[in-house]
Amino acid sequence: MQQSSMNPTRILRRQVLARTVIGLAGALLACTFAGSALAQEKLIPLRVGYDGYSMTTAPMSFALKKGIFKKHGIDLTLVYVDGGPTLTQAVVGGSVDIGQNGYTPVAAAAVAGADLVFIGGISNKLPFQLVVKNEIKNAADLKGKKIAISRYGSSTDTAATFAVENLGLKRTDVSILQLGGEGTRTAAMLSGQIDASLEQYPRTAELMEQGYHVLVDVTGVAGDYPNTSYVTRRAFVEKNPDTVKRFMAAISEGIHVFKTNRTEAEQATAEFLKLKIDKVMDITYTRYVDDIFPDVPAPSLKGIQIVLDELKAKIPAAAKFTPEQLVDTRALDQLKAEGFFDTLKK
Repeated sequence: MQQSSMNPTRILRRQVLARTVIGLAGALLACTFAGSALAQEKLIPLRVGYDGYSMTTAPMSFALKKGIFKKHGIDLTLVYVDGGPTLTQAVVGGSVDIGQNGYTPVAAAAVAGADLVFIGGISNKLPFQLVVKNEIKNAADLKGKKIAISRYGSSTDTAATFAVENLGLKRTDVSILQLGGEGTRTAAMLSGQIDASLEQYPRTAELMEQGYHVLVDVTGVAGDYPNTSYVTRRAFVEKNPDTVKRFMAAISEGIHVFKTNRTEAEQATAEFLKLKIDKVMDITYTRYVDDIFPDVPAPSLKGIQIVLDELKAKIPAAAKFTPEQLVDTRALDQLKAEGFFDTLKK
């Protein structure tokens, strides 16, 4: 048998070198995992409350699914809270850090002394429809009937006022019932417990396919009356300005991606709202992208003034406030100055 020409010393050196290479590779791999874990630890946890499984929440849900919040350093947790007034209390109490909430309940709490401020807005119109049974054709038919809203003081409650007044009626001419989320309201409609409900697309379109119809489209009637804002505590903004800026950057990019990727956005929205991708989804997407969602999600000063004017009758202190006193747009102002919104268009 032929002897190996490699002496024991050289063999030992090769074995040591191999072990060293393996050790270095392991160490490098460990460093990679450690770096990844460290990156995850650096994400800023943020709890954001929302009060409805509706189209106004779709861009935020879409941005979360696409990883846009993580891209901006935010570890987002969405928290469902039923009804605008309840969500307002959750923001005030710190159960959530930021609320995607109606303008009306937030403004009412703020003028009453709550530490709240508007930092953005995704729906600066009131996109509700008064959906009624087929046999209700006019104001006379609606008189004395039961109309469902989510909660008193909510955006649906405000929409109900616009709807009945547009028909020449008073709130006392109908019976307005607070039934909670749209799922509960729809169930009540289909079972015949109520005669009408304040809804948004796509639920409006779904009900129309079931034989109901729109008696009043509040979106046009209410004009600049705003619907959905982003709100937090002043103290939170002061303590966490970078977090607020990151959130506004992420939600802005989320809206942009939602508006420019129709197929993917519709699929994600259908999944979020538990809908089929069909004519209803197409109509809903077009309506919100064209008429509701802004390119820059700023709070509506004009809309807040309308809300304040309305609140004066119930809360006299509202007369002492201006819209500028209730907003903090420093995060959006910084993003604009840095050219952030210009980069989204490229």
